[in-house]
Amino acid sequence: MIVPFSELKLFLSDFEGKYLPSFVNDLVREGSFECGVLVAEACDKTGYVLISGGAPVLSRVIAFSDDEQISTDIPIDALLEEKSLDLYLMAVKDDAVFKSLTDFFVYPLSLYAPYRFVNVPMLVSSFAERKASAVLGFKHGSALNFAVFDKGNFSLFCFFDSAENRYVVGRDPVSFGSYLGSLDLSKPVVISIEISEKAFSSSFFKSRLDFLEKDPVSSETDLYAGVFSLVLNSLAKVVSAENVGKMSEKLFAYLRKKYPGLYSSLAYSAETASVNWETLLDDRKNVPAEYRFGEYHRYLDEILGLFLKSAAALLGRAGASQLQLDVRAFIQNSESGNKDFSGMFDRFDNLLKILQ
Repeated sequence: MIVPFSELKLFLSDFEGKYLPSFVNDLVREGSFECGVLVAEACDKTGYVLISGGAPVLSRVIAFSDDEQISTDIPIDALLEEKSLDLYLMAVKDDAVFKSLTDFFVYPLSLYAPYRFVNVPMLVSSFAERKASAVLGFKHGSALNFAVFDKGNFSLFCFFDSAENRYVVGRDPVSFGSYLGSLDLSKPVVISIEISEKAFSSSFFKSRLDFLEKDPVSSETDLYAGVFSLVLNSLAKVVSAENVGKMSEKLFAYLRKKYPGLYSSLAYSAETASVNWETLLDDRKNVPAEYRFGEYHRYLDEILGLFLKSAAALLGRAGASQLQLDVRAFIQNSESGNKDFSGMFDRFDNLLKILQ
């Protein structure tokens, strides 16, 4: 179900659910998306991540069954297990609309029923009588229209124009009245959410952003950084820090030439005898979307392969054998502690053949 938005910024199909945390963390890292909603659809489930000030503020998952029954208490982990998601990144430029979206996802349902069972004019009148603040939604298939009431007064109406494939925001109560008059023909599902501090304080509201910690790309990059460090430490035992730095810079220069825009910040520090591998995640914004998630390890494999070739030439037989043992032990230990690394040992074992 899509919700009101101003502009569709990005659409991705067949996106693997386990990389949803990576996608959201990328948005924060890049800082290019200020305010809006990420919609992730899979079969009957739709996940929403609201983003404000460039950072996620809450997530929700809503599911509708074939008979239009609704479920709202679904953990977002249910989407992480999906093999194929459709992602919509939608900017929301109207502050009032964004606040209404926030209210829609924060407060509990007060009404959910097919239109034929709801006296909508009477419901709207009750808002005025009780000076209630509310979001009144009308689900038409996969789109949600909604009207907002502030202390009983009509505030705005968001209507999805299927011909224009966009939402229209109106603040004229007459237009909203005309829409209500047409509902007998379309018979939507009606969703009402009343906004009150009492409801908020008594609800089980949580931002549900813990899923962002389950970022497989970040974990994978950290794992490779650990292996890279093992290789550099081995090299430092046979050549000077200055020469390790020169060799590293030569490899980075080759990679920068091959992949313009990538690896621009990578540098070896003789003072700390290390490389700022954390900048790899920043550079991923320049990787094509189809290779940025499940295929990103190919870029890391290439870096490791180059370092292993240097190690094979400099370490000698005994040093190369010890490095193999160290890397295998490191990967086995990591694999046993993180299910995302399952099967990774075979990949590294194949790369380690360079040292033989």
